[in-house]
Amino acid sequence: MVAALSAIVSPSLAQINMPNPKEISGVPLPAADLPAGTITVRVIRGSFANNLSGVDVTFVVDGKSRVLKTDANGRVEVSGLAAGTRVVATATVGSETLTSQEITIATSGLRVVLVATDPNAVAREAEDQKLAAGPAVKGTIVIGPESRIVADFSDERLNVYYVVEILNTARSPVDIGGPVVFDLPRGARGASILEGSSKQAVVSGARITVTGPFAPGSTSVHVGFSLPFSGSVAPIRQAFPAPVQGLTVIGLQSNGLDLRSPQFTSRQFATDQGQALVVAKSPALGAGEAYVFDVTGLPHHPIWPRYVALTAAGVLVCAGLWAAAFPRPRRRAA
Repeated sequence: MVAALSAIVSPSLAQINMPNPKEISGVPLPAADLPAGTITVRVIRGSFANNLSGVDVTFVVDGKSRVLKTDANGRVEVSGLAAGTRVVATATVGSETLTSQEITIATSGLRVVLVATDPNAVAREAEDQKLAAGPAVKGTIVIGPESRIVADFSDERLNVYYVVEILNTARSPVDIGGPVVFDLPRGARGASILEGSSKQAVVSGARITVTGPFAPGSTSVHVGFSLPFSGSVAPIRQAFPAPVQGLTVIGLQSNGLDLRSPQFTSRQFATDQGQALVVAKSPALGAGEAYVFDVTGLPHHPIWPRYVALTAAGVLVCAGLWAAAFPRPRRRAA
């Protein structure tokens, strides 16, 4: 359940890092904006910012070759291919030969990217690995924009899950002079570190402590807890000891659950894997600045019957004590 909640922010709902181009090099990807029977091939070096123009791309279509030259955007296109046609695209950049997977034309257009190695990127990656393995330096961290809070009402409880991304943008590990410490909202119960969290994070009561140093990139902290409430609204107030670049709050819309806050910069409704969601975004916050929002629409029962019952019980107890302290005098015999 927790893993599903942590992953419920799909690419359409959250900012995500672009994939490593090398990982998708030569892989045909469906393109709804292209007509069926059309393939575009883009040739780049290292990243999507480096298009390669003037490169010969050879298309082998059902055994027959066709050569086209990439345009200023690094692209070539073939169209009018019948369903079932088999295609392989190849390009040579320097001494490196780039080849696509074998493509079978179906009912949609296709895009393919061929990625040549960037020697500068390779050298930088090696340097990054060396720096990451070195000693920590003095530095700072932020709470990254991938951080999110998920609220879910189930089993008669309001359950809250945090995915906090502590981000170090330096190329070396950083020492911020102590741990990252933050307290969960008032009343939080049963807090625990969840699967997928960094081992640097520990919980004590409602306090989360994440020890350094912090490696380059993201240190992920996953926390879950329950939050008692009375009435239909549960207020949540959360502050972090580092600047927050952005935060996403997600409410699983079961039993009418909703989210409200004047701090929300956007709020929308969506569906992910059949689950109705309300998704809200917050602006950047300074270190120690409180982020306050309400979880609304929570099911609750009127409390006046409880007060009536307690009052009646109190009256009966008082009457019993009075009778015990002041027993009735016995009637004298006639």
